[in-house]
Amino acid sequence: MKGQNKFTEHLHAYTFAHPNSCTHARLHTYTHTNLHALTLIELVIVCAIIAVLVGIVWVVMAPAREKARQAVCISNLTQIGHAFRMYRDDWDGVEPQKGMQLEYWEVGLPPCKSSPNPCVESYLKARAVWICPSEFREPFIRIASYLPNYCTHDDVRLYGYRYDECLLWPGGVVSFRWAISHIPDWPFLYCDVHHLLSDPNYRWADMYLHVLRLDDFSVERVRSSVYVYMF
Repeated sequence: MKGQNKFTEHLHAYTFAHPNSCTHARLHTYTHTNLHALTLIELVIVCAIIAVLVGIVWVVMAPAREKARQAVCISNLTQIGHAFRMYRDDWDGVEPQKGMQLEYWEVGLPPCKSSPNPCVESYLKARAVWICPSEFREPFIRIASYLPNYCTHDDVRLYGYRYDECLLWPGGVVSFRWAISHIPDWPFLYCDVHHLLSDPNYRWADMYLHVLRLDDFSVERVRSSVYVYMF
């Protein structure tokens, strides 16, 4: 018994004389950790840093998001173009050619000039393709993003224009037959929502639009000045 007590005393003496080589602390001792909470200033600084990082990421990603929306817009116009192509084939429409004046029904455009167009609804899988993902108008007035750009007889009856004339972009009130005889790849459907907010004064010559061409129903992103100088 005495031998065991002496061994314990020697062990305790060795423990206090030789610190732990890893922690540099005495064996069988406890260290007290002081807990430090964030102050209000430190919390505000952390929140400010997070806000700055989010702002940087938002600015960097905004152009990429807009490019993605433009890709979806082009896809929507491509599907609508296929629908108009099938409508032209079913109604024996012809492709416009330079120097040839043709009526809207002769080139296979429907008599209804609304958007979305009920005459081609049966050729589309969903009505949602008429809405551009960059559309900024409120949902209750958001019917379609793609504007028709050709003349029908309803323009004469409703607005008092002369025969085969209507308000066309970019030439103003002109004859549709004259327009497609000079520009066979006439943009009969176009989307302007990608730049409408950034150009409140409607300086069309400085804007890019997505257009659906009449000759082959292809979609292209063009500058307005490409057509403005032709008038």
